Amino acid sequence: MIDLVLVELPNPALESPRMYQPLGILYLSAVAKQAGYSVQIADFRNGKGGIPKANFYGFSCTTPEINFAKQLAKEVKGRTIVGGAHPSLLPEDCIDDFDYVVVGEGEEALINIMGGKYESGIVKTSRIKNLDSIPYPDWNAVTDPFSETLYAGERYGRGIKSMSIITSRGCPFKCAYCGNLFLTPTVFRSVDNIIGELKTLKEQGIKYFRFVDDNFTLHPDFDSLCLKMVMLGIHYRCHTRSDLLTEMQATLLNRSGCEECSLGVESADAKVLKLNRKHITVKQHAQAIAILKKAGLKVKVYLMAGLPGETDETNRLNKEFITSNKPEKWTLSTFTPYPGCDIYKNPGKY
Repeated sequence: MIDLVLVELPNPALESPRMYQPLGILYLSAVAKQAGYSVQIADFRNGKGGIPKANFYGFSCTTPEINFAKQLAKEVKGRTIVGGAHPSLLPEDCIDDFDYVVVGEGEEALINIMGGKYESGIVKTSRIKNLDSIPYPDWNAVTDPFSETLYAGERYGRGIKSMSIITSRGCPFKCAYCGNLFLTPTVFRSVDNIIGELKTLKEQGIKYFRFVDDNFTLHPDFDSLCLKMVMLGIHYRCHTRSDLLTEMQATLLNRSGCEECSLGVESADAKVLKLNRKHITVKQHAQAIAILKKAGLKVKVYLMAGLPGETDETNRLNKEFITSNKPEKWTLSTFTPYPGCDIYKNPGKY
């Protein structure tokens, strides 16, 4: 019998749930195999299918995925473990449906649970301070981990096969609409560890990447990382904040293979930005777009509709911002107060 089955769940909030392989599952598979366990991944992103028998079943859930996980947990015979954003923020919502509820990062907790350290219940973890100690994602655990739609982006068709990569965990900012469990400290992988992963993926024929860090330019060794990536001849996309970008950094992004940088603009209404604790001005957003364009990079901006404080004037300002600054891409999402964000916890303030 298999020791562990990790379940990739369908996410009704995503238009293209198979655009990229979730890294969390691949990291968990890697650490479990390193510890000597047999692991299989069951992919349910296209709907429900068969699931093999196992001693343990692991589910990693955001809020839109949790109900499917609860349903599936009732049907399997092994011990069930749930972790991820939703259980970490609302463990009480999960305790009646799973044997173990992991609050926090899952790699060390998973091995401790499978090793018999815990009977059952809520397992609270400490932050992993040395991310280099975690093995690279287990890309070979799935049939085709590399995506032909990831680099092109949602709704932009198919392109060259690519893979997502993350260089840090945590975010030091406290935007009111974000249910971020890991505020501080932000923990970073070493430059050599990151370069090692990129080289390993290049050996598998992958030269296109999407860095999924919220703030890629926040890395304390950002300059060194970029200079080492120059030698790899890769292509990538990344994200950052408008106030974490200088002309020199934009130049380094371009030199190291970055083709597109995304910015979380959210709103072009100063009142909305202030109320929602973005702590960036509209002018800074515009300056960041100009810096990226000057460095020869494409720009994508993320906007949200329905944030607290919005009025008809907000819509006019957003439209004016887009037409004036002309980013190559933009995405408009609907604000949803997910568990963990300050708006969810303190709606009266907003």
